[in-house]
Amino acid sequence: MYLASVEESRELDKRAEAMGLTTLCLMENAGRGLALGVEKVLSGLPEPPDTPGEEKRRRIVVLAGQGQNGGDGFVAARHLSAKGHEVRVLFFGREEALPREAAANYRLLSASSVAVRAASGVESYVESALGWASEFRPEVIVDSLLGTGVKGNPRPPMDRAIMWANSSGIPIVACDLPSGLNADTGWPYQPTVKACLTVTMGRPKVGLYSYPGRAFCGEIVVENLGMPGEALGTSKTRAVFAGDVTRVLPVRGEDHHKGMSGHVTVIAGSKGMAGAAVLAAKACLRAGAGTVTLLCPGEVYQVCASMVPEVMVMPLGTGPVFEPHERALDTVTDFLRKSEAAVIGPGIGRGSSQEAFLAEVLGLGVEVPLVIDADALHALKSLGGLTYLGSIQGNFILTPHPGELSRLMDISADQIATDRPGWARRAAASGNAVVCLKGAGTCVANATGEVFINTSGDPAMATAGSGDVLSGVIAALAAQGLSLLEAAWAGVFWHGLAGERARAKIGSYGALAGDISDCLPEVRGSLSRR
Repeated sequence: MYLASVEESRELDKRAEAMGLTTLCLMENAGRGLALGVEKVLSGLPEPPDTPGEEKRRRIVVLAGQGQNGGDGFVAARHLSAKGHEVRVLFFGREEALPREAAANYRLLSASSVAVRAASGVESYVESALGWASEFRPEVIVDSLLGTGVKGNPRPPMDRAIMWANSSGIPIVACDLPSGLNADTGWPYQPTVKACLTVTMGRPKVGLYSYPGRAFCGEIVVENLGMPGEALGTSKTRAVFAGDVTRVLPVRGEDHHKGMSGHVTVIAGSKGMAGAAVLAAKACLRAGAGTVTLLCPGEVYQVCASMVPEVMVMPLGTGPVFEPHERALDTVTDFLRKSEAAVIGPGIGRGSSQEAFLAEVLGLGVEVPLVIDADALHALKSLGGLTYLGSIQGNFILTPHPGELSRLMDISADQIATDRPGWARRAAASGNAVVCLKGAGTCVANATGEVFINTSGDPAMATAGSGDVLSGVIAALAAQGLSLLEAAWAGVFWHGLAGERARAKIGSYGALAGDISDCLPEVRGSLSRR
């Protein structure tokens, strides 16, 4: 599903208006959709006591600002009142400052039976208005305070209104996006509305799906506003859902054999970390690779060879870690040239030997898709990081978590959190690679600026080895013919779906990386076209 930036949303509105959909018409459609969202939330709440001969009337408070979002709230209040609900509107602004279309709906609402109260000016007026709303005992609060233009902490009196709504314990329905949320990055300013449902208008905003913002949105409902497809257009940012993955996953015919599913070479492991190598190799098989070869240091050969009999295991040297000697590199070259994809990094350890080994492998110039993960990302920094990677020949997929990316880009993990899609995009451009910035809502970006935000996954996946499994899944899909970008975002979604299944079977605590891997075939059926 395409997502829109703030600038793209503005262009979308302009295209719609050029096609004859006026701002007033769009506002009416938005307010109607917002009212439907409120009724959806109301339908899930306990019903009020029956009053014989009368319809059930629900109590709703609308918090409206003085932008276009406020206008949407005015329209929603009118529609909810028309359906028999009791509505009170708190307007945080001045009528003369309203945009023309919002002002028209404010006047229309003021002429109706809906109770409207201004809540601007001195603090005592604001507190009095909020007290007026509290004594009403609303069952739902509608947030139409702030829109997509927010670029900093909400100022008074908006901040006070947001804190009042959040502390009330009452379900909140947000208009377009929760007030206080950055629409482009998903960063929640202080304070930000914590909604149970968000009705987003036209095209969903990037910030609704980018963490940490996603956690503030609740259920997301898209209100098309009656816009034709030509007006909606496309975007460089998308949210990934099951249907997207189904369209790209390979389908096996009746005459399929293992040679059609590709050969993956996994370069992984070291003394004490053989498990990471095995997890990555096994995940390749679980994700459909026809053949998997694991190249590991000699000291862990016996351990690795005994753990997954379906994987071909080859020792490189006799020591506990990889070393850049000629015979080992000749073996790596041979296997990479007869593979369709490869993984390097899980459990290789950290040190000068591993750094030199990685430099030699990357310098081979083999065009096979190469997933660079875990300790290989740490070693990459010593070689020159993303700038170095962008200067050499190859097809690379990087799978850093925020800490690893912060090291590669010389910024803090906290800074990355403020704009996950943006930093994934910058990293991909710098390294001329596909970058999977892991975490809730993993962001997959390529060098041309496309970003795919994942929607699957579960906190149960926060366990050692989960990333090793992901690297194997991505490599397996690349080996089966998916492009680097497709293999990355489809692999991330599939991996997340398997994590959800592991949680359902085992629980939120105690699921292991191996459990996620074992669930890959189980959830593959739900993504199948056959």
